[in-house]
Amino acid sequence: MDAELRCVLKAAFPGEDARYFFAMSIGSAPEQADEGAALILEGTKTLTSSPFWDYPDGVIPFVGALGVLLDGARQPRGVVETTRVEVLPFGAVTEDMAHAYGEGERTVEWWRRVMGEFYLASATSHGATFTEDTSLIWEWFRVVRHL
Repeated sequence: MDAELRCVLKAAFPGEDARYFFAMSIGSAPEQADEGAALILEGTKTLTSSPFWDYPDGVIPFVGALGVLLDGARQPRGVVETTRVEVLPFGAVTEDMAHAYGEGERTVEWWRRVMGEFYLASATSHGATFTEDTSLIWEWFRVVRHL
């Protein structure tokens, strides 16, 4: 973890070092990160998903984890706490999950189409395979501090 971001977490949650986790940024472009940060800070987006190839060291989010939310300029915008983690296949997304994802039309159809394209491109760039059965790390979170 970047020393500057660790300082942000230490200032907000001193003595909670065991809970400090990687920074959170949404999408793969600065505009997506700005939009994602705004959706999270306003409480619209309370769920995200990640493929295992995003965590090559095998350390995945855990309940109680604290991470700094970054915008598209990689500036801290808030601190989020992970409230729930599940490993489920891409195809297991439900209407409730798509709604909590907080992006686009907030429907399963939209999520499967848009996120399917995103994960297929991501898998290709990582030399991985992506199917309906590809396991994703589903992370529910809440904002615990606006910065």
